[in-house]
Amino acid sequence: MDHQHSQNSGMNDSSSHASSSDPYNTGRSDTYSPDFAEPPAEHLKHSGPGISSFIVGLVGLIGHIMIFLLLYLALYSSFGILDSSISREELALHPAVILSSLAFLVCLILNLAGLVLGIIGLVQKNRRKVFAIIGTIMNGLLILLFAGLVLGGIYMA
Repeated sequence: MDHQHSQNSGMNDSSSHASSSDPYNTGRSDTYSPDFAEPPAEHLKHSGPGISSFIVGLVGLIGHIMIFLLLYLALYSSFGILDSSISREELALHPAVILSSLAFLVCLILNLAGLVLGIIGLVQKNRRKVFAIIGTIMNGLLILLFAGLVLGGIYMA
């Protein structure tokens, strides 16, 4: 019995043959290469720049909405929006228009920074990209809307 047991254990042990032919094999059957392996999806962390891009996009969206509302209220209380006796120069030099234009530029710079952060979050490896995708899309759309406003203003003049 001892003789058969020792022969069977030697014959069925494939790791002993692999370890004798490969000097670098440590007897482990799993091959893990850190360069090519990605951790499972449930263990991935969210991308830091992606989260920042999402937050900047939300701040920019809320900023744009607040600027529109405040500009509307300021102009409505000063002139009455439908009053046609207001010249373009008088409207353009109104403090509410000047301040809202500067605030739009600040929001645009924020959106550009958010777009860059979103792209950085998209190219990071081994990170979740949900916030980076949402932040990139949100910031990109806000930049496109601002460009549309500028082009609309150019063609209206």
